[in-house]
Amino acid sequence: MSKRGRVLRDPHMGPGLLIVEGKQYPFFMESIWRSEVPAKPGLVVSVDFDAQENIVGITAVPQRQLDAEKAASVQSGSRLRSTLLEGLSSKGGSFSHIAGTGLLLISWTFLAAVSIHLPLLGKLELTFWQILGYLNAGGISQISDVAATPDSGIFGFLAILVLAGPFLPYVWKDRRAWLGGLLPLAFMIFIAFCIDADFHVAFGLQAAGMNVPVPTSISSAITMGLGTYLSAFLAVCFAVLSTRQWVGSRRVQEAEVPRSQQLAA
Repeated sequence: MSKRGRVLRDPHMGPGLLIVEGKQYPFFMESIWRSEVPAKPGLVVSVDFDAQENIVGITAVPQRQLDAEKAASVQSGSRLRSTLLEGLSSKGGSFSHIAGTGLLLISWTFLAAVSIHLPLLGKLELTFWQILGYLNAGGISQISDVAATPDSGIFGFLAILVLAGPFLPYVWKDRRAWLGGLLPLAFMIFIAFCIDADFHVAFGLQAAGMNVPVPTSISSAITMGLGTYLSAFLAVCFAVLSTRQWVGSRRVQEAEVPRSQQLAA
């Protein structure tokens, strides 16, 4: 049976003394010392005992082995702490993601995102989801030619995928998954560009003499509503949190590479 101990007294000046699990044992190097390294106070050793708990051999533990064990212990402790923190943060993080995504979905489907002023139709309030439907049907400028509640089509499908973006780290363990939180903001910016391009096309048609009911400028045509402000706020929050988590995961990865190289050496 082998146990870890430590030399307390130099055996070159009489009987040596070592301590194992709180018990002290005298020893002589000539009979049981099995290492080329000389015994000295503080040296960590591996002590072999027989069935009667008598010392039958003492071997010095190499410093490299001690360093490796210490590094493994530190790494194991850090992994345990990170596992606990991830468990706590995942519960709180998943709740915040669910709440934020729920609010974002509500703002997209129930709150007025824009108020559009058209010469023939007057003021129309549209939710973000209705905007997706009109874009899928041909454009905001053709709002008088489509149904009151058009199908969102491919834009609606993309919106559903975008809402799932913040949850990507829960199913994909790559650090790039944290960037999924940028999708809501990127999607809203994309839709804003689509609206802007649609109105510019409509202005071109109006200038060409075609009968398209659009105002003289985009700024006078569209007024932002509560849904836009709330959606933008939530999307920015998702983007900021995701960026911070992505940067944090990169720092952890960069810190683990030198540590793994040291352990390999």
